[in-house]
Parts: sequence; structure tokens; C-alpha cells
Amino acid sequence: MTAKSDSKPTARFTASLEAGLACFDLYDVAQVAGRHGGTNGRGHLLTALSGGPDSSALALLAEQYARQRNICHQAVIVDHGLRHDSTIEASRVAARMHDFGVDTVIRRVDATPPTGGIQNWARDHRYAILTSLARKKNAALLLAHHKADQAETVFMRLSRGSGLGGLGGMQVARYLSDIPVLRPLLEWGPQELVAVCRDFGCAFERDPSNYDDRFERVKVRQTLAALDENGQDFAAGLVRLSRAARLICQEVDDALRDQLELPKLFAEGYATVSLMALRRLPDVLWRRVVGETVLAVGGGDYLPSQAAFSRLRSRLETGALATLGGCRFTLTDGGRLCWITDEPGRTPPRAEISASVPLIFAGVWRLVSPVAGHVRMLGDTAPPPQWSILPYVVRQSLPIIETLDGRVLYPHLTIESRIDPDASGVNATFLALDRTVLPVEKR
Repeated sequence: MTAKSDSKPTARFTASLEAGLACFDLYDVAQVAGRHGGTNGRGHLLTALSGGPDSSALALLAEQYARQRNICHQAVIVDHGLRHDSTIEASRVAARMHDFGVDTVIRRVDATPPTGGIQNWARDHRYAILTSLARKKNAALLLAHHKADQAETVFMRLSRGSGLGGLGGMQVARYLSDIPVLRPLLEWGPQELVAVCRDFGCAFERDPSNYDDRFERVKVRQTLAALDENGQDFAAGLVRLSRAARLICQEVDDALRDQLELPKLFAEGYATVSLMALRRLPDVLWRRVVGETVLAVGGGDYLPSQAAFSRLRSRLETGALATLGGCRFTLTDGGRLCWITDEPGRTPPRAEISASVPLIFAGVWRLVSPVAGHVRMLGDTAPPPQWSILPYVVRQSLPIIETLDGRVLYPHLTIESRIDPDASGVNATFLALDRTVLPVEKR
């Protein structure tokens, strides 16, 4: 059989998925992916599948969407090997999805699990596998987080004193490294997704870890359930809070873009910020403006605390050098301008790269090389002539490739063309260029 449902959830899913695709300028994937590989070359959808009702509903709806538009869709099961029956369960889920016409693959985590921090370990390995496969397929990754997951996330962030940005919760659309990640079910309740599975006639699994109160999220789920039993729809209030927080942040960002000289990004992987232009901002807005640049250049997923940004600002105002969030801040022009560059640290990153296989390096570069080798930062090595015009703090963190036959390849970085014919086809892209609202400058 094939995944098929003519119910209202189908139209609802289509609307939410295409709204997410539009955030990445991928909206036309519905019309052109089957013929041309999709806008920006993305013609695949990849669903993270656990076998529970949420991800099963997502896989079924995504398969139906893909078939109607003649685009490719695949579901991926990541077997963490944490339970004795995990392999049997993964095979059962894959067979079930195959019965519904969903192309499903299983990928196993080979690493040995730690004695503590199991959930973080599993999450890191799961996302590493999912993003690697999405990168190979040039696919957008679909995750099955829903309204109850959003409420739990906001509750946890609220309990930690998160600011307004954090209270916005999980985003419907975001980038994870270079991979577009979509959560098209964030406005769906868990029971609605169970109903979708029943509408398709699809069974699903129940993960025992969802009832293990050793984990923070399970404890939060139990707390919210207890509040609901007392007649307080606390979860719904948290979801409303997240919507309001996102709307306020969006309005604030729009106003800041209209009123300020924003930091500028450069294809060589750095940014500049006019401290004079931001002088009148209160600390909380200063963090919001500078913070986006810190994430872009430093490659982090989350901003350091407000207190850390306040200390950073104080140091810069006194003319001192500073580091934060994987970035180095260097003052110039009499302290009026600040360079924000990557901070290599005491042990600069180094990674193997295979021929023609994209590699994410230092969290901010996407590299492709025609030959295998090792990637490292230029550091104190003498630069090639075309990089000599760049400031030392900038070129230090530019990636170079040492091939297995002893050559050194220098990716050519420009906005118009990121491939240098003289560098044997090496390609390096600063990931922030295609996903930021900050101005992009060229030298």
C-alpha cells in the first residue's frame, strides 16, 4: 500500500510544510524539484523517524506530499543501540513504513554510550547521522516536534531564566550547519498526530524512555500533566507565550534593522561592527544585535548569557581585547570599529576530508575538495599572495587543505564565485552568507 489520506490534516500539513520551505526560499520545491532538483538545488525531503506516533505521522504526511509533487522523500531511523531490542524495533518500524510505500533506511550509532548524559550523547550522534545523510542527498530535514514538545521546551527555558529570545522556543525553520531543518508539526497536538496514524491505518511504537523520570523533559512532562489535571491548561499558556515572544522579537529585529547600522559579514568568514552605531542601545538589545554575528562567525547554536555579553561590552568600551562564543573581538579605528573573527583557541580544529564529499569545518565552513586530505586553519603559515591583503586575525582562521600527496590547496573566497579554477576546484563557503539578515559585504 502507499501512504494516502484525503482528510483535512493533509491540507494542514501542506500549508505548514510550505510555509517552512518558504523561510529557506525553497517554496518552489513543490513545483520544480521533480524536474530541476528544487530551488537552490534541494529536491529531497528527509524525515527523522523514531517509530512513535509523532514521527510516524510526519513520515506518512511527508510521503504523501512528496508523491503528489513528484519529489523524493526518505525516512531515516537512527538506532542508538541503547536498548536490547532496539535493532528489532528499528527493523519492525522500517518494515511498517515500507508497507506504506515510504523509502526507509536504518543507520546505527557505532560509538559506545557514556555512563552519564545519555540523552545528550544520543542527540549529538543522531543529528550527526541525520545531517550527514541530508547533506549527501541535498535534502531538507524534517523533525516531528509538536505543540507539547514546544510547551516543555519553553517551561525548561523559563525555569532557567531565559530571555525573550529563548522563550520563543523551537523554531519552525532553522539551519543546522548547512542543512535546512523544518518542524512542520509544531502547531499540532500529540493526540492529533495519533489520529493521523489511525486515519492512515498505521500502527506505532511506544518509547519507554518517554516515561523515565530520570530525564528532565520527562519530569517537565509529568509536571505539566499534573497542572492540566488541576484544570490549568498551563501547556497552552506556554505555547501562547512562545508565539508572543517570537512575534515581539521579530518586531524588535525589524525596528533595529531600520534604525541601525548593522554588523557586516564578509565572505572570508569574519564580520565588522560599528560600536559607535550601537552605543545608545541598552545591553539587552546590544546582545541581540551583536549576538547574531557571534553565532554566524563562531558557529554556535546558542548565545552566551546576557551577563557574558555585558562583560564583553564593558571590555570593548575600555579598549581591551576580548573573546566570547568562539569569537575574537579586535578593536580598530580608534575603538570605533570592531573586527569579529573566529577564535582558533589552543587546539585549532583539524579534520579529514574525502574527495568530492562536503565537509562542515569549524562549524562555519562548508568545504569540498576534488582530492582527499586534511583541513586545518592557515594559522601562522605564510599566506598565498591573494590572502596577503587580509588582516592577520582574519586569515589565521581561513581553511586550507593539505592533500595526501603533499600539496596545499587554498579555497578561493568571493561572493560571486566561490570556486577558483586555479585551486583545482576547491570550494569553501562561509555558511552564514546564505542565512542571515545581516548585510553581506565584499572586499
